[in-house]
This record gives sequence, C-alpha cells and structure tokens, in this order.
Amino acid sequence: MEVDLHSHSIHSDGTHTPEELLNKARSIGLKAYALTDHDNIEGSKILISLPHDDITLYSGVELNAKVDIGQMHILGYNFDLEDKELNRRLKELKEMSKNNIKLYIKQLEEDFNIILPKEDIDELLNRKGNIGRPMLALILMKYGYCESVSEAFDKYLKDDKVRHIKQSITKEECLDLINNAGGIAVLAHPWSLKLNDQELHDEVAYLHAHGLKGIEVIHSLNSPERRAFYHELAKEFELLETGGTDYHGKEVKPNIELGSGKNNNVDISIEDLSFLTNIKSRY
Repeated sequence: MEVDLHSHSIHSDGTHTPEELLNKARSIGLKAYALTDHDNIEGSKILISLPHDDITLYSGVELNAKVDIGQMHILGYNFDLEDKELNRRLKELKEMSKNNIKLYIKQLEEDFNIILPKEDIDELLNRKGNIGRPMLALILMKYGYCESVSEAFDKYLKDDKVRHIKQSITKEECLDLINNAGGIAVLAHPWSLKLNDQELHDEVAYLHAHGLKGIEVIHSLNSPERRAFYHELAKEFELLETGGTDYHGKEVKPNIELGSGKNNNVDISIEDLSFLTNIKSRY
C-alpha cells in the first residue's frame, strides 16, 4: 500500500491530530496522503505545514452536500488553502455544524429522555474543528447509552431518526467552492447516495456538467463490484479516480485502518489512481 487520500483528524470527527496522522502515514510507508476533514481545512493547513519531503501531501476537504435521499459528500483536493471565499464559507459551516449538533441534543432529550452533562456538551461545542455526530456518539458511549459509535447511530443519530431540519449547502455550491479555489472536486463513496446504477449514472452526469472532476473508486466500504462500476463511470465521463480508507481512528471506526482499510481491502499503489498520475501537488 502506498496511498490513502481519505482520512479525518480531530478537526472534524476523527480522533488523531494531523501530526499523529502524518507520523502514522510514514510508519506504514505511504507515499501519497491527504487529510479530508468534514467542512474544515484547518487540519489540512497544519498537515501541509509539517516537513514532508519524504511523502507527497495534497490539500483536502470533504464537503457535506444537501440531498433528499442518502448522503452526498464532495471531496476537494489540491486547492489553495488560503482561498478567501472557501475559508469564509467554511467558517459559516462551522457554525452550521454547531447548530446541527444542538438539534441532535434537543432530540435526544425529547425522544429518548437523554440529558447529557452540560460540561460535556460545552466541551463538544467548543472543539477547534467542525462537530460531527461521531463526537456526540462518543459522549453517549461514555455514559453507557451504547457500546459503540455504530450502535449510537442505529439507536439515536441516523438521518431517518431525525425530525429537525439540518443546515447544509447544495451540491452545486460544493463543486463551485472547490473549483474556484483551484482544486479537484471528487464524488466520495458514491454508494452513500443510495441510488441504483442508472440513477447514479444520471447523477454523475449532472455533477460532471456542474464541475465534478473525479470519483472515489476505492474505499473501505466499496465492494469489488462497486469499484468496477465506478471505474466504468470514470472512463465514460473522463473523471479522475481517487481512493482512500476513510480512516477516523479506532474509537470512531474501529474496523478501518489507515492505508489498508477494512480487513486489508484497500491496497492502493500510485499507479492505480489517475488522479495521482495526472495531478501534481501544489504543496
């Protein structure tokens, strides 16, 4: 394994610092790496600022787009980390993430009579980066309401259990923010859209017409059949192919390892991804 272009730090819903992640990437022999925190590039800024002559680093982010069914995440790579509009909008998204967590906390009280200690909530809301549901799940685990993050989602935090309207941005704006910052916009883990093959084909066609430049073909939760289909979509629409594990840390996703995914189902060489063979890191 040489590559992992999808991971998360404490600046979104991961459990490691950018420094720890870079050290871990080195220790397992990665040659190309990107940190893709949700709606946040502060961790990527720290990562890029660290000495890295021995490893190619790309700036990265994962933007959450508003869709009616499933989840749409747009990865951004190799953009200018100092782009003013991107930084301005991400500051607004941080406030959105706080408001969304407050809605979840309210629903935990109303629907499940779960009242979490104020000090834990204050600490969560004052985190440096964006705040995601996995962080709230860890608090639920702490007080015995569940035994794992996945159980917390199943019992309390899945989208189909949420009555309150969450704030997010459109897929078109996600694409524009990345492209206008000089980056490469990539559709992350397409299976999360919960579309059949024809619907996904049509969605990729629409996104491509609005600035999509790549698709995540390799992912810890992509089956070989899905990878083959995404590869065909990439060829049809001339999209760059990317891949990564979606590593968060053992506390959040205990079965996924950096660089190797779930049960070693991710093993990416630089030559496997057209993104890496065509895009030189600006950093």
